[in-house]
Parts: sequence; structure tokens; C-alpha cells
Amino acid sequence: MKVTLSFIFFAVLFVAGFCDEVTNPTTTDSTTQSSTESTSVASTTISSTTTTTVSSTTTTESPTTTSTAIVTSTAAPTTTPSPTTPAPTTTSTMASTTQEPVTSTKAPEPPAPVTGSWNVTEGNVTCIRADLQIRFKIDVNGRTDYILLSPNATSSGECNATGNTQLLEIEDSEYTISMVFGKDSTNAFCKNVTFRYTLPDTSGMVYNDTHLFPVKVGNSYLCSSTNNVDLGNVTMEVFHVRIQAFGSVGNKGFGTAEECDADNKVSDIVPIAVGIALLALVVIVLIAYFVGRRRSRQKGYQSV
Repeated sequence: MKVTLSFIFFAVLFVAGFCDEVTNPTTTDSTTQSSTESTSVASTTISSTTTTTVSSTTTTESPTTTSTAIVTSTAAPTTTPSPTTPAPTTTSTMASTTQEPVTSTKAPEPPAPVTGSWNVTEGNVTCIRADLQIRFKIDVNGRTDYILLSPNATSSGECNATGNTQLLEIEDSEYTISMVFGKDSTNAFCKNVTFRYTLPDTSGMVYNDTHLFPVKVGNSYLCSSTNNVDLGNVTMEVFHVRIQAFGSVGNKGFGTAEECDADNKVSDIVPIAVGIALLALVVIVLIAYFVGRRRSRQKGYQSV
């Protein structure tokens, strides 16, 4: 009986040892292979791929088998966005229209003449006296020229010209002005004016026979207002004139001045202004009188 039990015990040990030899190499190889695959996967890095390894360890009683589950998460390759190139800015340049300032060119003022004095004397009689400020405006060849009566121009004339007339001529290098004076029973006047001129490219003569500067014989004509005398293509612009013809013996200067109508119109303003002021003063006095009288009556009623 003991021999039989011993035999069975040794037989079980033999079988167990044999099974252990057979089972352990396989388990070792499997564990080694599993470890090798885990190491290979863990050490492999793929550009642009993120690998996440999750190790799950299962502990069992002997014999111990370690099983590693590998979860591989493959992320989509990350594409780095290229910098956004801004769309080209298109600048629309509009043609800027700049209006040039309209410059009104004002014609330059013509030169102003200067007053000059001339006379005609024969013997002890000065028959003609003249203070003149004159400018001649000449329209010729599509342009306008001016000639000023110079105070340095020379004068000549006649006190006993034909037909009971007298003559005054004023002459300079580029012009000559002739004035013929006549008279009737009461008045003296300038019968006509002749003007001869010489310019660099032309010359001419103009004439006017309208009665100018009329006054009583023995008086002088005075005008300080501008007066234009038409001589055709020439305008005689008279800025100031005091003139007298048919002077007598013993006259040392101009006779009594007779002012032109243009100067008289200016002087009428003074008496008109004085009359209006007096009228306003009378109205104010009357108003004050009636107001004072009314107040005095009201005071009388109140006292009663």
C-alpha cells in the first residue's frame, strides 16, 4: 500500500515538472515578444503623428502572465496653416481736378495829368488865361493810348485873330492843341478845339466845333468836375479848367468865376441839409410845447 502511494506521488511530481517545462518556454516567448512589440511601438516616432500608449497590467497568481494592450490613437496630421496673404489693396486714384483760380486782371489805371498854366499876351494886354488839367484818350489800331497835357508845354496865340476871335495854342513834341475863342453881345466861349498828335506808328488830327466854356464877357469859366469832350477817335478828358478870353487892359488875373453846372449840383447839398435840420428843429419844439401844455392842464385838474 505504501509502495503504491509513493509511486503515485513521484508520478505526479514528474508529470508536473514535465508540464512546467513545456508551459514556461511558451509563456516566456510570448511575454518577450509582447515586450519587444511594445518597445518597438513606443520608440517609433512618426512625423506629424501623435501616439498614445495605454498600458494595462493584469496581475494573476503564479504562473503570472502580463498582457499589455496597446491602444494606438493616430491623430490626423496637423497642417500648419500658411500665413494668410492679405488681398492686395486696390487704391482707386481719381483724377483730381483742380480749378485754377479765376483771376480777373484789372486794367492798370492810366496816368493822371497835372495842372498847367498858359496865357496869350500882346503888348500890355493878356487876352487869354488858362489853367488846364487835360488828358487825351486815343483809340487807334485796336489799342488805347494816352497823351497828357504837360505843364511844360509851350504856348502861343493871337489876341486879334480874324473874325473877332482869339487863339490859344499849346504845343509839345507829340501833340498840338488849338483853341479858338469867340464872343457875341454878352457871352464869350470856345468856338472849336483842334488836336494834332503824333504816335510812334500813327498820327492824326481831330476837331470839335461845339461851344465850350461859355461865360459872360469879363468873367472866367471854372469847373473842377470831370468833363469829356468828344473829338472823334480821341476823347479830351478835362479834369480841371479855369479859362478866360477877351481880357482887357488892366486885368491882372482871372475875372469873376462862373462855376459849371456839375460843381453847382454838389454845392446845392449844403442848403438842402440846413433846411431839413431847421424843419426837424421846429417839429421838435412844437412837440415839446404841446406835451408841456398837456401836463400843466392835468396838474390843474388834480389840484381842484
